[in-house]
Amino acid sequence: MRHRWIVALGAGLLAAALISPFAIVGAINRAGKAEADLAAWADAQMAQAMSARYNELIEAPANSWIVNPVDQWADPMTDEIWTSPPLFSVADDALAAGEAVTEYSFDGSWRAVARSLDGTNHTLVVVVSTEDREQTIATSRWRWFGMVALASALTAASAWYLAGRAQRPVEQARAVNRDFIADAAHELRTPLSVIQASAGHALARERSVEAYQESLSEILTAAERAGSSVGELLEFARFEAGQASLRLAPLRLDLLVEEVAVSTRVDDTVIEVGPSEAVVVEADYNLIRQVVDNLARNAAARAEKVMLSVRFDGQMARVDVLDDGPGFDPGMIDYVFQRFRRGDRSGSAGLGMAIARTIVELHAGRCEARNVEDGGAQVSFLLPAHRS
Repeated sequence: MRHRWIVALGAGLLAAALISPFAIVGAINRAGKAEADLAAWADAQMAQAMSARYNELIEAPANSWIVNPVDQWADPMTDEIWTSPPLFSVADDALAAGEAVTEYSFDGSWRAVARSLDGTNHTLVVVVSTEDREQTIATSRWRWFGMVALASALTAASAWYLAGRAQRPVEQARAVNRDFIADAAHELRTPLSVIQASAGHALARERSVEAYQESLSEILTAAERAGSSVGELLEFARFEAGQASLRLAPLRLDLLVEEVAVSTRVDDTVIEVGPSEAVVVEADYNLIRQVVDNLARNAAARAEKVMLSVRFDGQMARVDVLDDGPGFDPGMIDYVFQRFRRGDRSGSAGLGMAIARTIVELHAGRCEARNVEDGGAQVSFLLPAHRS
């Protein structure tokens, strides 16, 4: 979380540093435009006042005077007088230079422009408000400041989001590793506890040969379970790491199912092949055989009879594994393909179903599980089919 804040803050500051020069130049240019507009307006008012001075038919602009700084008198040219400028000082400057511009404050901000009249001590003084210019400059500054702030905020927010997206796979990988270690420890704890308890029980005192044999049998069974779990863990880790390479070739699923049914023996469970269609898929023989074997053994662990069948399902090839066991717990049926999840109370807690799903998904297929109305459960997997 702290790293995301650092990245977001750095991105926001960098964006502000990159955009600020453009904002400053933009604000300066806008201020120059506002000054040019004010000067043009003052020139237009002065031109109108000059015309009114020599032509009575032209109305003088507001805030205009004829001023004689030598004799110290000022005559307003209009009744529209809104301010009291420093008339004599402006007029003195105009007599010396021909024209003078002075800005002053009196109930607002103003600009006084004075121009001397040739051959006389008279000057023409016109005053215009600078309020529009000041407002334009202030608005421009705030607008550019807002643009910089908004761009920086958006950049920081984007950096925050992208940093989170970038960290998400890492966090997910960490979570997967944590869960994997916890699941592995949970799966190995039971057989290791059995081994420890049986060994301790056998060594506690002298026992008969039969008692030792019984303890060794328990230890062997627990060790085999632990070894099987370790093998599944390593295999699952290999699939999750993307280290499995597919050797694709045409494969008759119906023949593969018959092969698994004939070669699989689980206690007194009967594994048969039901009516099937000749279905060909592009798949890795060894991996798909492992899927069928895992599903068949998982079903046999909770049932007395398991039926395997193959058929077309639209554009997919479908393999069904149907058993007559107690079915899946309703609350767990959506999780039977997750690692270390039991679909019922009699099945194993290994990784067979999770490995099967991973292999099927590597072949662009999917797995399904459901309870059968008449009792039992059906687990299926579907692969893209090749129709002749």
